[in-house]
Amino acid sequence: MANNVRAVLSIIAEFAREKEWLPNNPVRGIRRVRRDRAKPKLNRPWTERECRSVLKDAPAYLKVAIGLAMFAGFRKGDVLRVRKDAIRDGAIHVVTEKRDVAVIMPIHRELAAILEHAPEHAAATIAANSRGHSWTESGFNSTFSKFIDRLEVEKKIAPGLTMHGLRHTVGTRLREAGAELDDVRRLLGQKTLSMAQHYSESANRSEEAREMIDKLDVLGDRNPQILENLPKILEN
Repeated sequence: MANNVRAVLSIIAEFAREKEWLPNNPVRGIRRVRRDRAKPKLNRPWTERECRSVLKDAPAYLKVAIGLAMFAGFRKGDVLRVRKDAIRDGAIHVVTEKRDVAVIMPIHRELAAILEHAPEHAAATIAANSRGHSWTESGFNSTFSKFIDRLEVEKKIAPGLTMHGLRHTVGTRLREAGAELDDVRRLLGQKTLSMAQHYSESANRSEEAREMIDKLDVLGDRNPQILENLPKILEN
């Protein structure tokens, strides 16, 4: 946060310097705050136990947003804005907000179960808040933070869970399932290509993408005991 404030102030001061309202940019000499390397890694992947605990306790409306990140690897901005009409042919078609990359994400079996039991709402987006309206970023941040804080207090999860950490979780689990790094990067929209090239790659690798998503094991449900308990995990 301090580094973001510094960057914004520097932009404002540089504008003022160019207009000759200031003799120089006083922010330029201020060093960025270095993160304490002793602290836990930011946006760390979630453990299988944490994924199961969060899904078990999350209210159905919040579970939809979490599921889009947990099983599709979407960034928070895409989670909140992806529309219902983006679901076609068993996949979610989205152009990522941050990189402007077209992604065709096959719907994971667990995400399909979450969407099937999601509360009905009139919002155009897949995810909606408790009132059935599309999420605002501030509203989602507040709701998600309070929910995660409660689970931390109850010792059901360890500190450090973030929505973006779920994107790391998907990438990590796919790699563990044997997916090549280049395939993971393409599947998550992490590489910027020309639109024609990107669409051709997506079309040519659609079946491979479906196979990779089918291998994704976020909850560890390939363990027979976990598979038996899965209905209880996903219920409200």
